[in-house]
Amino acid sequence: MGLRWWILGVKLELSRPACRTRGREKWRESAERKNVQGAIGHGCSFGSTVKTEVTEMPKGMVITVGVGRGIEHAIALSIRNSNPNQIVFLVTEQSEKTLERIEEEAKGLGITLPPYETELICDENDAELAYEAAVSAIRKLGGKGIAPSEITVDYTTGSKPMSAGALYAAIMEGCGEIVYVTGKRDENGRVISGTERFLTFAPTRLLARRFLTEAVRLFNAWQFTAAKQLIDEFLQPFPKDKVPELFPDLDGLGKLCAAYQAWDAFDHIAAQKAFDGVDRKTMERWSPDGQIARNKGWVNKLVRKLQSDKPTERLCEELLVDLWANALRRLDEGRFIDAVARLYRLAELIAQFRLLRQFEIDTSDVEMGKVPENMREKLENYRDERGKVKIPLRASYELLEALGDEVGKAWAQPKLRDALSARNNSIAAHGLEPVTDEVAYKLKEAIEPLLNSVVPNLQQCLQEVRFPNLSP
Repeated sequence: MGLRWWILGVKLELSRPACRTRGREKWRESAERKNVQGAIGHGCSFGSTVKTEVTEMPKGMVITVGVGRGIEHAIALSIRNSNPNQIVFLVTEQSEKTLERIEEEAKGLGITLPPYETELICDENDAELAYEAAVSAIRKLGGKGIAPSEITVDYTTGSKPMSAGALYAAIMEGCGEIVYVTGKRDENGRVISGTERFLTFAPTRLLARRFLTEAVRLFNAWQFTAAKQLIDEFLQPFPKDKVPELFPDLDGLGKLCAAYQAWDAFDHIAAQKAFDGVDRKTMERWSPDGQIARNKGWVNKLVRKLQSDKPTERLCEELLVDLWANALRRLDEGRFIDAVARLYRLAELIAQFRLLRQFEIDTSDVEMGKVPENMREKLENYRDERGKVKIPLRASYELLEALGDEVGKAWAQPKLRDALSARNNSIAAHGLEPVTDEVAYKLKEAIEPLLNSVVPNLQQCLQEVRFPNLSP
């Protein structure tokens, strides 16, 4: 179920909701009744946009109503305790008669009831119908300009399915408060008048737990953008300066999502900045084994090298490992086109890395004096209009082979050539064949020994770049 939050604040662009109205209406007009416009509600259609300054938010109340004797006293006290501007009573055909007793009890206690309306629950034993009625009641108050954050749901009386439905609706609709009236009970289990106590809590914390669980699931599936969007949607109505205090876990996880999202997209500088915004407490909360701290250290090291003025520093082992780890994640996700694209680029980088580190040959500007004589004529074919010799993947491996390099010798073996040929014949390159798992894994198996030869400590490095698996 999608969740659209109400936006509260000052001088916002707001829209008057046209909410669907259900149930039996019994609005009692009051001279003090306030008509506060400007709430963007859940499940509403929007009309013309108006500017309004919200100075005081009206309060609403949704109350389940049972049939037992004595419950009118608890309901009247709950109304006085919450002091709402509007009420919607959730009633059945039998419990609607209780409203007269509530009015009499309130009058006897000197409590002035605000305007109220009823919402009919057709079957008191059906929690789903109770939930739908409660949602309708909450949105009905929304149509009166009352935001969910200003609505209290009292689920004390009525059948257990009625209470369950109302409670779940309060959580799902983001109501500000849930109240349950308790106290000493008689032989029938009802609270004795005069002993009432009000137990209240904020359902947003329960909803936050649900959002946190789902965001963690998305994070562990490497769906960082979706996880970040989910967290932002939940946190949007709350003041930014209060979010770290109110929802520290969601706040910290959102920052981690931003860091890993950037890293997974090869935006290492943005990832470094995002990691800098994650404090040690957050890292320890989500990664007691220190994996997030290791990831942060890796990104910092890689960024330093990528920003170096020296080509031999920029084209580094860390970059090769980072690209390999990214390709492995895409394979695990079954995103074979993305995996093949990364593996092909890695095949290019391995040859470029080897030529630069071992022979000081830059494939974007080859110095012909460093090229064996039997390769010079062939490489001359790659000289561009500016006089630079720029060689592609195939020529790079052939040059390494001519230089007697171990990595170049792999080109003489059919395994690498066949894997690259399968890629070239696919729709991801120059052909029309689909990129299957067979194509992707064939290329992965051909490249892995080459990577191991240029990065001897590959397995150790992979531990540093391994993404953490979080627990909510």
